[in-house]
Amino acid sequence: MSEKVEKNFQKIMHSFLDLLKSEPYDALSIEKIANKSGMTRVNFYKYFTDKEDLLWRTFLYVFLEVEEEVSKIDQKTLLSNGKPLTYYAFEHVKKYKYFYKNILENNPPYSFVSQLLNYFTEQSFRTHEVLRMQYKGKIPYIQINEYLSGALFNLIRNLIKQEDWNSLELSQFFTQLAVEGLPKTILNTQQK
Repeated sequence: MSEKVEKNFQKIMHSFLDLLKSEPYDALSIEKIANKSGMTRVNFYKYFTDKEDLLWRTFLYVFLEVEEEVSKIDQKTLLSNGKPLTYYAFEHVKKYKYFYKNILENNPPYSFVSQLLNYFTEQSFRTHEVLRMQYKGKIPYIQINEYLSGALFNLIRNLIKQEDWNSLELSQFFTQLAVEGLPKTILNTQQK
């Protein structure tokens, strides 16, 4: 991708994020987003297929901060810089609270919610390889992973309604809850 194309992608996404601070997602038109970006509606379509495409790509763009921390994961402890991965997700949601609040509280497009849940599930599955390899239970690990990812999604939907939260305390509690449960399951299945 050329530098100009990348710059225009980012310009549109930043304009979109800026508009979301004061306007609901449903009220934003492509024309309004394009104008805020200093482009025409036609130019917008050179970069994004529609508003939902912009929404998804903007999520991926802002979520890259969390991805950087995920890439530093210690496979033995499942920690990144001594913190659970959910800590970085909770801090990210806090930083972009206006984005998540605007999207998740205002009838989000079904395709976005579905993509978001799939993304959380895939990332969790990928980053918990150590636990996955040890697990020998009857229920497929992917189903456990889907359950945990759905719980994370719903927790995020509830966090954005709060004024503030302690990301480290939350992440340590939920990590302890999940990590203690899986080894017990692993031990119980190995003893049978």
